[in-house]
Amino acid sequence: MPNQLTLPIDRPHEQRLENFVPGPNAELVALLRESTSQFRGIWLTGPLHSGRSHLLRATCVFHGRDSVPVAYIGCEDFTHDRDGLQLSLGHASRYARVVAVDDIDVVAGDPDMEEALLAVYQRVFDLGGLLVFSHTAPAVDLSFQLEDLNSRMRSLMHFQMMPLDDTDKATILKQRADARGYALTEPVLNYWLARGPRDVTSLLMDLDTLDRASLVYKQTVTIPLLKQVLGY
Repeated sequence: MPNQLTLPIDRPHEQRLENFVPGPNAELVALLRESTSQFRGIWLTGPLHSGRSHLLRATCVFHGRDSVPVAYIGCEDFTHDRDGLQLSLGHASRYARVVAVDDIDVVAGDPDMEEALLAVYQRVFDLGGLLVFSHTAPAVDLSFQLEDLNSRMRSLMHFQMMPLDDTDKATILKQRADARGYALTEPVLNYWLARGPRDVTSLLMDLDTLDRASLVYKQTVTIPLLKQVLGY
């Protein structure tokens, strides 16, 4: 394999509601699109790589286009920066109307963080905005030291991310390929999905590898190229 194949290629993919393939999660996506005329609080559960983070970021992008003050807080990004997380929560509690807090378990057990999170909840509630939390488990399985925070989290609408079928996964791969200027044929997709990984994150990583290979070898993505590059 040529060394060029391992070189990174910067292909940013903005996570938007428009390019989120809902599959069986259509009701949730429709709810996230609704205007912020009255308070809505959502607790979203799902395993890693289930699309939770995409939905939270995309929700902020969607409402931000209408000049609504938004804040996305990816708590895992602040695992080693507690001050940064505290500042982000504080900013959201003062300015935002739509707030998405990803991997909320990072906050649990820290009194200062929990107070800041409660302030975020109260602000969005008072403004009649949208508040979305994500975790791998329901709120009842996560215990906060502040009892008021426990009760508020457990009273939110709960949704669980439902897995996509192969048709939905094929749609995601085709969308990403189309955005990069080439097409994936049905035979390639069928072969790939029958033999490749089941989770979407791994499939997209494979797509990046195929993308680089198609540039190196100056050919479209075919089943032989897929076999050679991915080993399926």
